[in-house]
Amino acid sequence: MPTPRSLVRACLALAVLLGTISASVGTGSAGPIEDKRAEAARISAQLDAGANQVTQLSKQADRAKGQLGATEAALAQATAEANAADSHLQQTQTRLATQAVDAYVHGGSAGLLSALTKSDGSDLGVRKQYATLAAGQDHQAIDDMRAAREDLTARRASLHRIQSVRAAGVSQLDKRKAALTQAQNGEKALLGKVQGELASLVAADQARRDADAAARAKAAAASLAAVPAASRAAAPRSFNGWPPMPPGWQPLGGTFACIRQMESSDNYSEPGGGAYQFLDSTWHSLGQPGTASDAPPWVQDAMAVELQQRSGWGQWTTAPLCGR
Repeated sequence: MPTPRSLVRACLALAVLLGTISASVGTGSAGPIEDKRAEAARISAQLDAGANQVTQLSKQADRAKGQLGATEAALAQATAEANAADSHLQQTQTRLATQAVDAYVHGGSAGLLSALTKSDGSDLGVRKQYATLAAGQDHQAIDDMRAAREDLTARRASLHRIQSVRAAGVSQLDKRKAALTQAQNGEKALLGKVQGELASLVAADQARRDADAAARAKAAAASLAAVPAASRAAAPRSFNGWPPMPPGWQPLGGTFACIRQMESSDNYSEPGGGAYQFLDSTWHSLGQPGTASDAPPWVQDAMAVELQQRSGWGQWTTAPLCGR
């Protein structure tokens, strides 16, 4: 089991670890993993671009709907004004007719009334003149109202055309937004699938690396077993008395490399337990003398594999940060 102070080093090495894991996984299986990672990055970029388009379309649709609302409000006001003008025009025409009849039957102004009173019955011309004078002002008002009504009609027709164009624009924007959102949903589903495939590839590559590391460590452990413990204890902090480096040996990769980085910044000579920060009691339980930092790297690797196989990844508190 590693020492408690390894937790401090784990926090300090976390940033380095992330880069190390990414690099190690990519190197081990550059083809399918990198291709899948590139595919995921491409889909993510498309999703980002699509999200920006959806945002822009939403803004355009909001503006268009605002303009359509203003047009509909103006159209409603123009319709109300036209209805009011129709009512006023009808009232004025009714009043004009009443005034014309009243003028013809009863007379009106003092001068004309006197003439009508003194007439001998042949006063139709006078009465007609009075009716014309009495109704002249209203005729002008009616002409003005008719002109205003025609203006309102033209205004309403124009607003109807604008309303139709803007409504079509809003509908088109909504359709484009819906289509783009549907495409976005498809891209998200595809990205989830690709990310799942990538995770499977990374996990398989990690398992292969761990298996390779375990095989190399077993070979190192076999060489170590051939050297008596007394000989190894005779020269602490020296490689003398330890088994020679196995042919083709390389530091363990995969999860073990991650743990080394987290525990000791990948330093096999790190005081307090070597690269894997073995407690002395744990180191001795593995049949090794002294302290782990005295042993050569290949021996520390072999003991790390043996400890993992005996007690699991839980012997290292930093293992969860390495995906274990």
